[in-house]
Amino acid sequence: MTYPEAWPEAWPEAWVLGLLGLPALCVALPRIDPSLERQRIVAVTAAITMALVGSFPMFMSTFGAWEIHLGTPLDLECRTPLLRMNRLSSVLPTMAAALWLLTVAVTPKMLLARNGLQRTALATLFTTVGFLTENGPLLWVIWAASVRTLLSALDEEAPPSRSHRDVVGWYLWGSTGALGLGVALVGWSRPGSVYETYGLGLLVLAALVRKGIAPFHAWVPAVFERGRLGPSVLFCAPQLGTYVVAVLVVPRAPETMLRTVAVLALFTAVYAAALAVVQRSARRACAYLFMSQSALVMAGLDCASDEALTGALVLWVSSSLAFAGLGRCVLVLEARRGPIDLSQHHGGYERKPILAVTFLLLGLTCTGFPGTLGFVGEELLLAGAVEDFPLLGFLVVTSGAFTGIAVLRMYFSLFCGARSQSVRLELRPREAAGIVGVVAILVATGLYPAPLVSSRLTAAADVLASRDRPRECR
Repeated sequence: MTYPEAWPEAWPEAWVLGLLGLPALCVALPRIDPSLERQRIVAVTAAITMALVGSFPMFMSTFGAWEIHLGTPLDLECRTPLLRMNRLSSVLPTMAAALWLLTVAVTPKMLLARNGLQRTALATLFTTVGFLTENGPLLWVIWAASVRTLLSALDEEAPPSRSHRDVVGWYLWGSTGALGLGVALVGWSRPGSVYETYGLGLLVLAALVRKGIAPFHAWVPAVFERGRLGPSVLFCAPQLGTYVVAVLVVPRAPETMLRTVAVLALFTAVYAAALAVVQRSARRACAYLFMSQSALVMAGLDCASDEALTGALVLWVSSSLAFAGLGRCVLVLEARRGPIDLSQHHGGYERKPILAVTFLLLGLTCTGFPGTLGFVGEELLLAGAVEDFPLLGFLVVTSGAFTGIAVLRMYFSLFCGARSQSVRLELRPREAAGIVGVVAILVATGLYPAPLVSSRLTAAADVLASRDRPRECR
């Protein structure tokens, strides 16, 4: 392992064990204490602590880059470590902790499933382990475990939703199989051989399905409309498919393959944003907005400049947090109103101004509005890519326009119209704190983006360097 000389030798191991031990503790907690409220208190405390622990590498990166290598490699010939920390993943555990905190803090009590807190902790644990490895077989295990966790949540739904569960299962287990076969082919074939190309194609296919890139997107609106919103957000928002492409595909794939992925992703970004404009269900609108935003991140991985790739990595963080926040806002409203029809104006701004303002700011982050982190990401992506890939610039602008229309339409439907006094709509303190906290992060990093952009710039440089210096052992 490598790390600053001033560190005690055991610190990296202790950091990893502490980071993973917090969600693991919450997974085991229901066996000790059956009280949901006490479990929630412990989960919120653990998520806050995990976010603080996870942010430690970001501060250390100002003193020097470092990596953690732990465990016996699964591939003894390649010596790929089981766990590690580098510049690319330095921000990701903190993002996973923030998503976990938002989920456990904002979920209304009446919508909290019996095994919900345990499942969210388990999903966070799998996501964090995935972000701490480049080992193909371990990533496949994490991928399969996260799919199983999502499907277990869908299994608790009423019988009418089982058909949607089957659709989701076919797509996600298919992507799991493609990932496993792709990892095997890439690991066992010679660099540059046709078998490696087939393996990379399977890895790309798995990522396209998981991220809902057209034409493999049918499962995304199904799981959001019929499934539990919390598990769906925790499964999609971290964008594990993006990470797999960044660490397994980008260093090895030919330029034509990456460009094909970029074109599909750009088409999806515009297509999904346009569909979000015409949805009647608030949940389906959120699903299509996520598809659009995550597709832009995938498209940015094809870029050959530091600036454009940095923009994609910044957009990765902003879109994940903003999408999770939008999903929480919709869930809070559903707990008070029931299913939300966007063809009607529900009113109530005067009774929940905090929720209305935060929803609008989260939506504007998705559109790249100035003063938010989304603006920083989209500007870097456009500035760095438009010369080499003009289609990217045009489609990003088009996607942003449709996204803006969809967000404003949702805002007007959810918060504007005739006043209604029939339902109590005020936010609970923990709900307000969770949603406002996410908005504060997105606005603060948008107004002062230098630390995050600097971190993502070094990560982008490492990713581009991996293209130029592919590993001899794959």
